[in-house]
Amino acid sequence: MWYTRSVFLLELLALRLGLASAVNAISAKNHTCPIQEGACQQACERLALEFPGRLHYKDADAAFAIWDQKQLQTVYVCRVEPVSSKEVAFVLQVLVDNWCRFAVKCGGHSRFPDDSVSVGGVTIDLGLMNTTVVSDDRTTARIGGGALTRQVFSALDPYGLAYVGGRVGQVGIGGFTLGGGTSVLSAKHGWALDNVLEYEIILPNSTIATISENQHPDLYYALRGGGNNFGIVISLNVTVFPQGPVYTGSRTFGDDQTDQFLDEAEKIFTVEDAEDTNIGLEYRYAYSAAQNRYVMSSTQRYAEPVLNPPVFKSLNAIPALSNLTGTINSLANSTRFSGPLGQTRNIFASLTHYPSVELGKQAIGIFKNNIQSLGNLTSVNPELITYSIPAVAIEKMQLRGGNALGINVDGHLVVNLLSVSWVRTADDATAYSFAERFIASFRQAAEDLNVLHPFIYINYANKGQDVFTGYGEENKQRLISIQRDIDPCGIFTSYGLWRGFFKVQ
Repeated sequence: MWYTRSVFLLELLALRLGLASAVNAISAKNHTCPIQEGACQQACERLALEFPGRLHYKDADAAFAIWDQKQLQTVYVCRVEPVSSKEVAFVLQVLVDNWCRFAVKCGGHSRFPDDSVSVGGVTIDLGLMNTTVVSDDRTTARIGGGALTRQVFSALDPYGLAYVGGRVGQVGIGGFTLGGGTSVLSAKHGWALDNVLEYEIILPNSTIATISENQHPDLYYALRGGGNNFGIVISLNVTVFPQGPVYTGSRTFGDDQTDQFLDEAEKIFTVEDAEDTNIGLEYRYAYSAAQNRYVMSSTQRYAEPVLNPPVFKSLNAIPALSNLTGTINSLANSTRFSGPLGQTRNIFASLTHYPSVELGKQAIGIFKNNIQSLGNLTSVNPELITYSIPAVAIEKMQLRGGNALGINVDGHLVVNLLSVSWVRTADDATAYSFAERFIASFRQAAEDLNVLHPFIYINYANKGQDVFTGYGEENKQRLISIQRDIDPCGIFTSYGLWRGFFKVQ
């Protein structure tokens, strides 16, 4: 083993004395860090002895499924399914001992190889660590790091409770929360990362630590928005709250109504900030090749069992292509459906801005110009999805020492997700180019109108987008310092063993 016993004991002492100061005492010069890649095959053979029936070699892992086709096609050596914190710690130690690259899969809703599925290494699949245990007073719940949004909503529903979960049932709670966690309930309860009271994490030295506002507050700050740079989160203690059935409605509008739609949507975002925090609204603009037209689709939400809430009356008074359809259902039922996995290739890109109807209109024009550049190609399917970061969510970002995102404004912001899907490998370059061109033009338009906000939502970002600079230079440097303190060998860096997703260094 490359960790000596004395170094290992010193690191345990560091955890007890406080990460921010004590780990500095064990600087990189005290470590014998491997300098070249090791034997992943050997690591898998070692793990196979410890995890019979839960170690799967790629060639014999036909049952494995994941959302993005690119990740599904990624060739790893083996996939291991631990069921406890001690098992995850053991797996990580074996991989570090062999200096074998890895990736950690929670829900697996990322878009690139090495994000959730390791390229040529070991995939640590947390899918069996998916339990949700409600506290006796029903104010918190301990959620396994591999749990999916739909699993958590289903576990909480019998208690009449909910948490700040994702819009899509297949999204994993681990990555969702570490990146921020925007939710249909955010106008009232904030983002997921600001509802985590405690993390259980496997640190880079394979020790198990409990992280909270009072235990290792620097790392608590870093985990709230810092992504996968600091270890493997294996459970989260989150706030839960009473929640009954909710309203979800949808209506589609024609391209000739988009200006009026954007005006009304911004009014709803403003009402959502303070007057009525039950509101949730998102809308998506897309081109239908089959119908040869552009459409604006709305999803209208209300966190009470109120059919056709009055707040959407003006929006729905706009002439539409479809009738208003709305249902009242539990969050568990509304997120239960999970379509087939691994069917499409996907890329995201994101931009955040201050409220601006004019920018919304220009974004539509930019979108159209880029659609036209595709010519007759109909196999690449982009859509622009928009909703607000409500005022209450931003206020909650300042609690418990604040998170790492760097958002502190009055009122709301508007976050945009460009989502592009396709099925053929031959269209990869076209899809990537579309996303890069669109977001560059969109950013320039926001800068020209002086409404660009630097925040880039990491869970929606594209490779090449500078997420951590968007948090602000002070926050970025603080994250780098914390990462160096706990990971002197760079295991969780872009040059280490888990290189996927977004790295602070």
